[in-house]
Formats: sequence, structure tokens, C-alpha cells
Amino acid sequence: MRIGCVLLLVLCIAIVDRGPTFARPNRVFDEYGIICWKEEKARLDNFAIRLLESGHIGNIIVYDGRRACRGEAIARAIRAKKYLVEFRKVPASQVMWRFGGYQDEMGVTLMDVPRGYPEYPADHITVSPKDVVFVGNCRARVRPMRCPK
Repeated sequence: MRIGCVLLLVLCIAIVDRGPTFARPNRVFDEYGIICWKEEKARLDNFAIRLLESGHIGNIIVYDGRRACRGEAIARAIRAKKYLVEFRKVPASQVMWRFGGYQDEMGVTLMDVPRGYPEYPADHITVSPKDVVFVGNCRARVRPMRCPK
């Protein structure tokens, strides 16, 4: 009987003492493809609110498409970070960006990650760089997109 009580107590302690539990560390906050700047700013505004309220690290991961304008994804990431830091006043140390590789379509993934977790998830590359066709050079700017009326 005494051994059974001790085993039950040890089991209960093991179950209860798992340490702090966290939400899934790499959470996708938003994902989008090629959208106009007005729509992108609205998404970034929501992302900024999330980052400022939570204190999490914001990751902007950009992907070029199978048919890409060289450097456009990186230009979008830099523009998004600049907007978050300069206009929405998110601390620069709280926002990071990176080029994630190539997918079928150009895309942006916004993630909020609690401090202490790895900053980046595993890449979601679906297209080999050798299969990408570059149609121009957009290193200095992002191709303008018209917003639907």
C-alpha cells in the first residue's frame, strides 16, 4: 500500500512538473502573395499591434516565385520592416527578415515567435533555384501593384 501511494505521488509530480508550457513557437500570423501596398500595410498594421502587445519577435520571411524579378522578395522584406519600425514604431530589434528561397508563387509569411525560441522555422522551399526564371531586376524597388477599387 505504501509503495502504491509513493508511486502515485511520484507520477502526479511528474505530470504536474512539466515546466512552463508555451504556445507553438513558430506561429504563422499571416501569409500573402503579391498584393498592393495599401493592403500590405493593413496586414502589417495588424502584425505591429500583435508584436507590440505580446513582445514577441516578428519574422518576415519572403519567397520568390518560379518566375521572379531578381531581388523583389528581399526589397519587399526590407520595405515591410522599415514600415513596421519607422511608421508603426516597433523596435528594430523586435523585427527580423530573411529570404526563404523559392516557391511556385512569390509570398510573404509573417510570424510572431516568443523570445527564447529559434527565430526561423524550417524552410518551405518548393522550387529549386535552377528552375527559377528571372524576368528583371527589382533590387532597388518593388514592382507597383494596383489595389482593386
